[in-house]
Amino acid sequence: MFLNNDHYCCCCTLQLCYRPSVIVYTIVLRIYGQVGKIKLAEQIFLEMLEAGCEPDEVACGTMLCAYARWGRHKDMMLFYYAVRRRDILPSVAVFNFMISSLQKQKLHVKVIQLWKQMLDDAVEPNRFTYTIIINSYAKEDLVDDAFDAFRKMKKSGFTPEEATYSLLITLSAKHGKRDDALQLYEEMKTLAIIPSNYTLASLLTLHCKNANYSKALTLFTEMERNKIVPDEVIYGILIRIYGKLGLYEDALKLFEEIEKAGLLNDEKTYVAMANVHLNVGNYEEAVEIIELMRSRNVELSNFAYNVLLRCYVAKEDVASAELTFQMLSKMGLPDAGCCNDLLRLYAKLGLFEKAKVLISQVRHDEIEFDEGLYKTVLEVYCKEGMIDDAEILMEEMENVGLAIDKITKTSLMAMYGAAGGLEKAENLLKNLEQPDPTAFSVMLCLYLENGDTEKAKEILKSMCQTNGGLSTANQLISKYAREGKPLVIS
Repeated sequence: MFLNNDHYCCCCTLQLCYRPSVIVYTIVLRIYGQVGKIKLAEQIFLEMLEAGCEPDEVACGTMLCAYARWGRHKDMMLFYYAVRRRDILPSVAVFNFMISSLQKQKLHVKVIQLWKQMLDDAVEPNRFTYTIIINSYAKEDLVDDAFDAFRKMKKSGFTPEEATYSLLITLSAKHGKRDDALQLYEEMKTLAIIPSNYTLASLLTLHCKNANYSKALTLFTEMERNKIVPDEVIYGILIRIYGKLGLYEDALKLFEEIEKAGLLNDEKTYVAMANVHLNVGNYEEAVEIIELMRSRNVELSNFAYNVLLRCYVAKEDVASAELTFQMLSKMGLPDAGCCNDLLRLYAKLGLFEKAKVLISQVRHDEIEFDEGLYKTVLEVYCKEGMIDDAEILMEEMENVGLAIDKITKTSLMAMYGAAGGLEKAENLLKNLEQPDPTAFSVMLCLYLENGDTEKAKEILKSMCQTNGGLSTANQLISKYAREGKPLVIS
């Protein structure tokens, strides 16, 4: 069997042997596998079979590792099934090589499949095997399976690595399993495993999500005590915590310290500080932070543009808000929150034509509504007297289990009244629990405009009996008097 000059020498050597040896063939297989000559390795394996030399576990494992090393996963699995048909069971080391190769290519489903075959074949996993499978379960978001493997790992006497704890803490935090995440952290401390910044960042994020800011600050104190140097991500989280606690000066001071230390590189840190500025009403400073990012060629994320949009909406800068919204749209469909921010600005400034165009675009793009967007769109429909659209939207809200609040119902009353739907307006008032003076005043005006003084008197009486109703009635009477229409109810 002549393949090329290199192979010729090897074959000649093997042909000189009186009895073909699986050890010699395995050595050649390993050499070819290490240098990536898979075709030659396959030919050598076939030659071994033709020579009547039955491959053993080591020879088959060598071939499987060769496939795994060079990412030939399809061939690897075909060869694996062929090996199993010959009742040859690879060692745990070979299985580890195979699943590690699959994981490097993010083929986590295949890792899990091979792991299950290992268990079916009663191959005893070692620490490395458990580490790999827990990682793949975590990446596939299979919480119960990941923890089941974790428990088996510890029961087998293997101590998990920091990276494994970190994965499970992050997975627990993602699924709102706060107690599990904290228990894992306490377990790490018991084993004297020093947590990485990634692990600590996951825990800090979990504390922030649950508004446990005191625990977050305690964790930061533990880091200082254990001389763990925080990275920029952790500093960014700390800035957000200061912002949530209203510690504006502390947040600003920390941000300046990070910049002086040359750690200011992450987009999230800039945005965290911009968000703190935004929340205390320092809109100009928030915009300056975002512009500083641009000047340093730090790429803006959706969240950065979201903060910028909220700044311009707060400043009532329509042109800048629209430009920012366009930039967001180029990065993908904006979410309901961003759409609602711009729509609220249009509604506040009375730009209802722009508002209707935006609503049409949102509908066309099939952006999923949240409660805030539903309410703002309904407000626009009410202001513009778009009864049919409003009723369709109310039906949609009912279908997704959203109730219409008191303020929106009052706007609907005014819309129905303006369109001659006095009966519908009355029904809305009846369905209001504890109507406020504003709702009563809307209905009072509708009755007066329709010349129904008897019902107007009833409404006025009811309004005066509510908290703040008398003051509202006086204001309404003064308003009518200024307009030359004295409010007289005989």
